[in-house]
Amino acid sequence: MKKKIVFFVAAAILLAGMSYPLCGQSAVHFAVTSDILEILDQDYQGEIMYVTTYRSAFAFRLGYYRTIEDSKDTYPGNTRHWELGGRWRYFLVDTAPNLLFIGAGFDNRPKINTITPLGELGFNFTFKPFIIGIIAFGGYEVHVYNSDANRFVKGIEIRVGFGL
Repeated sequence: MKKKIVFFVAAAILLAGMSYPLCGQSAVHFAVTSDILEILDQDYQGEIMYVTTYRSAFAFRLGYYRTIEDSKDTYPGNTRHWELGGRWRYFLVDTAPNLLFIGAGFDNRPKINTITPLGELGFNFTFKPFIIGIIAFGGYEVHVYNSDANRFVKGIEIRVGFGL
């Protein structure tokens, strides 16, 4: 009899650990991350991601850059420029925000009048409370007042942060 009680208690603990996926919910509802590669370039950017459904999430981004996007060049006078952005992500394999995803969004640097619609493909590893992600992105930077300066941009991000 004692062996059966131990078995049932152990089974209940194991099933409770899997209860989030069984109920169709994520173990992480918010994530706060930053790009390690940008920090190495002395640029600063943070992202707050909110899990909206079982398979999707929305991310708001805020950055402060001295480097021109998809370039090693800095802005004249080594000045910094703000960037605002947003991303919608759909997770293909597992509950959001885990494993393979595709996304679409935009970046906007108001001081130089650019907006960049873009797409992304990425992979997140969620080890609550830590999140590690690798994201490849590409887009077309549109200069509002100078169409000759429009160009394609691409890049890779290595994001590290916390999930709550």
